[in-house]
Parts: sequence; C-alpha cells; structure tokens
Amino acid sequence: MNSAVLNQALEEDVDTEASLRIFSAGEETQFCDTGRSSGGTGSPSTPNGSARFRRKLRNGIREAAIMIVPEEKLAQAEQRARMHAASQEEAPAVQELMRCVALARISFGDFHWKMAQAHVNLAEGYLEVKGLALQAKQHCEKAKEIMYANTQHPASEEERKDILRCLITMFLTLGKALMGLQNLKEAEQSLLKSEKVADELRQAEEMAQEEIRQVDAKITLSLGRLYMKENRSAEAVARYEQLLRVVTLGKGENSMECVSVYRDLAAAEQARGAHDVSMQHLLQAHSIVLTNASSGEEEGQITLALAEAYTSTGRAEHLDIAERYYKQSLQCYQAAMGPEHASSLSVLDDYCRFLILTKNYPAASSLLQESLPAKLSTFGDFSTEAEETYRLFGGIELAQGHQKAAYKKFRKCLGIQTFLYGSQHKKTRETQQTVKLLSKSPEVALTEGRTGANHLKQRPLFCAVVPNHSTSGGTKANTCD
Repeated sequence: MNSAVLNQALEEDVDTEASLRIFSAGEETQFCDTGRSSGGTGSPSTPNGSARFRRKLRNGIREAAIMIVPEEKLAQAEQRARMHAASQEEAPAVQELMRCVALARISFGDFHWKMAQAHVNLAEGYLEVKGLALQAKQHCEKAKEIMYANTQHPASEEERKDILRCLITMFLTLGKALMGLQNLKEAEQSLLKSEKVADELRQAEEMAQEEIRQVDAKITLSLGRLYMKENRSAEAVARYEQLLRVVTLGKGENSMECVSVYRDLAAAEQARGAHDVSMQHLLQAHSIVLTNASSGEEEGQITLALAEAYTSTGRAEHLDIAERYYKQSLQCYQAAMGPEHASSLSVLDDYCRFLILTKNYPAASSLLQESLPAKLSTFGDFSTEAEETYRLFGGIELAQGHQKAAYKKFRKCLGIQTFLYGSQHKKTRETQQTVKLLSKSPEVALTEGRTGANHLKQRPLFCAVVPNHSTSGGTKANTCD
C-alpha cells in the first residue's frame, strides 16, 4: 500500500453534513459579519464573495476531516462497506473494504490482529460479493501471516473473543476460496480448523447462542458442499442433517431457512441413490414454501427440484407426477417474472427436455416454437439459448425421422456454435459430424443436389441450351448477296 493510497484514505469520505455543521457554527457567521462590516464588498451575495465563501467552506471541511481520528474513519468505512454489500453494490463495497485495509494499517500497524481482520473482510468481500476466489485466497493468506506474527496477548476477554471470530472467518473464507479453486484437500483442512476455533469460542463466557448457531451453520454448510464435490455423499448427508438441526433449533421447523437445507440434503441423498428419501425432503421443503406463502420464484424453484427428482427415478409411475410439477414450476416462474424472463425460458427448456425424454415430440416442438421469438429478442440471434433451442429442434426432428428438417435445424445450430465457440470447439465439431452424416442421407442429398452447389455442376452447358441466332446485320448481307 503506497503513501498516495494512505493519504487518499485519510483525506476522503468525510461526513459532509457534520463538517458543514461544524463550519457553519463559526466560520460562516464570522465571514458574513466581516463582509457587512467592510461595506458589503465581501458579501457571499457578490460573485467574488461567493467564490471566497465556497473556498473557505472547502478548507473548513478539509480541516474537519483531518481532525477525525483514523480509528473513527475505519469504523465509518466498515459501516459503508456493509451497507453497499447489503444493497448488492459490488464495486463500492470492495472499494470501502480496501480503504479499511489502509486505515487499519494507519491505526494499528502492520502486525496487529485488526490489520489481519481488515484483510479477512476484504477477502470475504472478494469471495461473497464479486466471486473472486483467487483474490480471497491471497488476502486470507496475508491475514494468516499477520496473525502468526502477532505476539501481543489479548488485553481483555472481549478482545480475545474478537480474535477468535477473526480466525473463524479467516479459515472459513480460505476454505471456501480453496473450494472454488478446486483445491479440495486444503479446503477441508481449513474448514476443519474453523470448526475447531468455533469450539473454543463456544466455551467463552457470555457468548450469545444465536451467534454460535450462525457460525456452526456456515461451517457445516461449507463442509457439506465440500463433501458433495468430493463425492462423499454419506458424509455430506451427515453434515446437512447436522445443519438442519441447527437451523431448526434457531429458526423453527417451518422457517424458510430450512428450505435450502432440505434441498441440499435431498441432493446428497439422491447422489447416494436414496431417491425416495430425497423426494421426501423435497416434499417437506415444498410444504414449508406453501405454508409461508412465499414468492412465486421460490415456489417455482422447489417445484422444479421435485420434477427433476421424480424424473431421475426412471419409474414409469413417476413420469406423470414429474410432468405435473414441471407445469406448475413453469406457471410459477411465468406468473412471478414474466414469460420472457431468462429464468422462465430456462425452465421451459427443462420441460421440453422432459417431453423429449418421454417421446412427446409434438408438445416439445410446439413449446420450443412458441418460445423461440422470446429467446431471440431476450438473448439475441447468436446466443447459447438460441443455439440450444435449434439443437433441441434438430434432435426432435431426427427422432421422428424427419432428416431434411433435422438437417436444417442442425445447420442453424452449427452456424451459431461456430460464431460463439469457433470451429474447433467440442460442441461445434460434434454438430459438424451430425450435419455431415445427415447430408449423406438420400432425402437431404436429393434436395442439396437440386438446389446446392452440385446443381450447377449437373446443369448442361450454356451453349447447349441457348439457340443459334444470325449475326448482327446478317439480313442486310443476305440482301446484297
């Protein structure tokens, strides 16, 4: 952090209203009185007086900013960062967290635990707000270096608990960042360290149970997702069941916080083949959503999860139930967000894939045809959504034996894929192979032979079809003869 950044952190972001109040209490009155005593030549109503007044006002604000101690400016920056993060304002939130690092260094030095806390908060902002795992990892490692180099003992029990909270967040954020970078072994070690520090914090005096539950929930959720990435579904189920107990104890059995836990638990059960148990968890989550009269989007999400769960069993008796849930999910999304919204169109594609799976090709083709104008207007002609639609169209036509129509759809799909991914991409090359095979079929070859480039080769020579005419002026020559 260079000196320019530190000076900027010291001079910027003043509470303007407070500074104006400080200045107007003294300097403004004094200036106006001076202007009147001098015959009005320096009055703020004159151009020169107004410029002088604004210049003096800015100087007063700058002086007031210098009088604010860095610790107070640090608290203000932390508060602004939380406000920006709550409002989903990514750039301002991260900018304030950067300013916090500079102010923490000014206030406490390079090796104080609060300096490490500022790096941890910045790492958490990079990961949670902007989704940048590598930057989060780097700042967590910097915080770890500071914490290990810090030899000062806590001045009080409250400071000790703050240090433990900082360590928990540091190891938890580092674990999630490593998980995002696919370094799963080190991620697990970091998450287990955060769990160990949380156990120590739990034993501290006068700890709020709600805070402990929130910490346990974050760590347990991260461990469950880590085990799912490692295909350790049994351990993931154990973690999600533990998380469900924590959330139920703190929020109640019918709280909306339980819905996401039930969905994760259902995914873990399905991963280890327990489809019936998975569906029971999803039905419980669906019941909670209906009980709480939640938004249409939330109802659509859990209904779509139920449809996919019933489809995954492969049982014929579950297909009708799955179709009913697909229709309900699509209706929820369209009612809540509109039929042309990206989420609604995505659910419609999922429903079309289900119809193709059940060989209901006319219904799938009709839905795709109806949704194509909305996709082109929402995403554009050369988009992944348009490419997927033409690919599904081609698959439907090919399944029904319509090789000519399938050829046309796959040709359109190939053009979009070439534009999006290039000619050497895996998806493009697969479609090229499909188009090449279809072009050799008799139905397509016949059409291409009549209208394509081969038709020009098969046409007779120009002189063979154009009749011979007498040369220009031939009649006159014959008359003379």
